[in-house]
Amino acid sequence: MRKHIYIAILFISFVFFVCPTFALNSSIENLSKIRTSQGYIFKVNYTTKNEWTDGIVFKLFCSFSKGNELSFTSAGLSNVKKGWHKTEIQVPRVYRDRYGYITDYRMEMYRNGILVSIKSM
Repeated sequence: MRKHIYIAILFISFVFFVCPTFALNSSIENLSKIRTSQGYIFKVNYTTKNEWTDGIVFKLFCSFSKGNELSFTSAGLSNVKKGWHKTEIQVPRVYRDRYGYITDYRMEMYRNGILVSIKSM
């Protein structure tokens, strides 16, 4: 019985002390929305703290004025060097014509399939 408690304590310690440091290696610093005649452009400023970072994907969730919520995903980014970076996700005008204006949005950053950062409006 003590062995199971010891293993549980080790697992909980691992989750609280190791996983947050994994998340801190990449993060969204700034998110902005620009409305153009072509639709919307979401600009993302993010940082990476490892020498090289692979497997970064951004997922954008948008709530529209007609009640729909849609998601848009960026291409995967690999071989990203340590430092500040920029990327963008474009939402074509056809979505605005069909679903109305974007009323709320949030951006999620995934690294190797694990959610590491969220930024919302």
